[in-house]
Amino acid sequence: MYDPIKIINLAMGMELYGHNFYKDNAEKSQNLQTQSVFKKLSEIEWGHYEYLKKLLAKYQGEEVSDLELPKEEAHEFFNQRKESENLDETLEQSMIPDMNVLRMAYLIEEDFREYYKMMAGKVEDSELKEILTNFAAWEDGHAKIFKDEYDKLMNKYMNMSWGG
Repeated sequence: MYDPIKIINLAMGMELYGHNFYKDNAEKSQNLQTQSVFKKLSEIEWGHYEYLKKLLAKYQGEEVSDLELPKEEAHEFFNQRKESENLDETLEQSMIPDMNVLRMAYLIEEDFREYYKMMAGKVEDSELKEILTNFAAWEDGHAKIFKDEYDKLMNKYMNMSWGG
């Protein structure tokens, strides 16, 4: 069977990559609402990384306190943003760059989901299996958010008159 330490190490790298991807794109975006969305996702991925770091320490035999599975906040955040700031309209202002970033974010989250799902099926440790299953579900939710936003922007873009 697969080594939990290797699984967690790779997951930490993936979450750190996600954190950096969203952080970098938040800094590059000219749109304040888009910046805010990517900053929040960067924070969420950092929280996942920090949790996995503690989980790794536990599996390496260290005494770990406060090892509570993080609460998933992405759906709540996106719903609040849409209601309070009309995210759909502000994303339309810089469509093509945002469409590219949203597509990449979707693919990243899909890849993360597949990894967690696959590893959950390969581990024997029931606690780790549950943790990986939760992470897979979260990443699936993130992927759906990005796919929905991408599809909306694509539809708007394709239905715009020439010249924007």
